[in-house]
Amino acid sequence: MKKKMAVLVLGMFLVGGLFGCGPKVPEGTVATVNGEPISQEELDVNYQQMLQMYQFYGYDVTDDTVKIQARNGMLNNMITQELLLQEAAKRGLEVTDEELESSINDLVENQYGGSMADLEAAVEQAGMTMDYFREAQRDDLQLTKLQENLVNEPETVDVIKARHILIGNETENAEQVAADLIAQLDNGADFATLATENSTDAGSAADGGELGYFAVTGLTTSKMVDEFAEAAKALEIGEYSKTPVQSQFGYHIILVEDKQDNVNLLDDPEKYESVLQGIYGYGLQNLAMSLQEDADIEILLDMESVPETPAADNTDGGNTDDGNTNNENADDSDTDAPADDEGEDASQQ
Repeated sequence: MKKKMAVLVLGMFLVGGLFGCGPKVPEGTVATVNGEPISQEELDVNYQQMLQMYQFYGYDVTDDTVKIQARNGMLNNMITQELLLQEAAKRGLEVTDEELESSINDLVENQYGGSMADLEAAVEQAGMTMDYFREAQRDDLQLTKLQENLVNEPETVDVIKARHILIGNETENAEQVAADLIAQLDNGADFATLATENSTDAGSAADGGELGYFAVTGLTTSKMVDEFAEAAKALEIGEYSKTPVQSQFGYHIILVEDKQDNVNLLDDPEKYESVLQGIYGYGLQNLAMSLQEDADIEILLDMESVPETPAADNTDGGNTDDGNTNNENADDSDTDAPADDEGEDASQQ
C-alpha cells in the first residue's frame, strides 16, 4: 500500500465536481488519482493528524462540521500530493534508501537528542507505524527534489513586462476615474506619474506602477488574473489599454513595456527575478493546480458525511508537539487549517 505523509507540505485547493465511479478499485478506496488509489486507511491516519492540528488552533474537534472540514481538507491535500508525486516520478526524481536513512538520522539527531526510541515513541503517539513514517519521509524527500528541479531547471515561458494603474473597487465611480486617467494619457500625460499619484496598488504605485516581468505561460509560474493577462497579451510594446480593464480588484490601465517568448529564465536571473521568485515560493502549488486541470480524479467518498473517529484517536490534547514528526517542509499555514492566506500581488492569483 502506498503511504502518505501525515501533514502535507502545501496549501491546497478544494477538489470539486470530481465525484464518480470509474473502473474497479481496491475495497476501501476513497479516491483515485489518475488510477492510483487512496485508501480509507491512509486517510484515517492523516485525518487524525489534521484533527490534532485543528485542536491545537482551539477548534472543537468533537463538532461534526469541524470533523468534515478536517477530513475533506486532508483528502484534498492527499490528492494534490499524489499528483505531485506522480509528476516527480515522471521526471525521474527518486529517493534512494541511503538518502532516506540519512534524513531520518538527521531528524533523530536534531529533534530527538540522538534517540531513535524517542522518535519511534512520537511516531506511535501520532498513530503511525515506523514503516508508514519512513514512506511518508520518502514522499516528502521526493517532493523536495521536485521543488529543487523546478528551481534549478525552470520551464521556458513567455513573459511580459508592464506597468499598471489600479483604481480599486473601493474608489467611488472607479471605472469613470480610470477612464479619465486614460484621457489624460491620450493628451500626453506621463504614465508613471499618474500611477504614482492615483494607483491604489500601493506597492507598484511607489515605483510608477512598475510590475516587472510576469509569465503568461507555464505550469509552475505565478500568473496575473486572467482579465489582466489577456489584456496585456493583446497590447503591443509601448501601448496602453484604451479602456479600463476590469478584474476582481477594480479597474486597471496597463502599459506594456516589453514582450518575450520562449524565455530561459536562467539566462538573466536578475532581469527575470520577479518570475523566478514566483517559482521559488509557489512552484509546487502552481504545478499542482496546473496538473489538476488535466488529471483524472475521482472521489468515491461522501464528502458531506461525518467521518468516524479513527481507532487510534490522539485528539485528547496531550503532547501534540511530541507527535510532530513532520519534516522541514511542513507549514501550518499551508494546510487547510484555520489560517489566513494572503495573495502575492494585487493582480496575481
